Amino acid sequence: MRRGYKRRPAKVLRSAREEVARLFAEAERQFDAGRKDLARRRVRNARRAAMKVQLRIPEHWHRYCRRCDNYLKQGVNCTIRIRKGIRIRRCLECGAVRRKIMREKSVRAPPTHPNSSSPRGSVRGA
Repeated sequence: MRRGYKRRPAKVLRSAREEVARLFAEAERQFDAGRKDLARRRVRNARRAAMKVQLRIPEHWHRYCRRCDNYLKQGVNCTIRIRKGIRIRRCLECGAVRRKIMREKSVRAPPTHPNSSSPRGSVRGA
């Protein structure tokens, strides 16, 4: 019998995604109502539900603090700065900092034909 990573059925992943989305929506509602402790609890439950089935939640990564499980809202309990193409997000509750590179991936220029008139010229090995 083979051991190791077992792929989860699509039905289980779909229900986990729906549960995570529902919990994050509830966390936002609780946060807007001023109940930060309940919002934190909803975020923690959403993370547990995702971890239970090894589900990544990239669409929600910017909405919570990974250190304290706090629901983050820009300007209220988190600050976002952009420096040199890097987005820096700081949780004002625990001081955790997350950085994300915002630069676009460099696109390589298409190769030029040897007979084209490029600024460098078409001389090779000369």
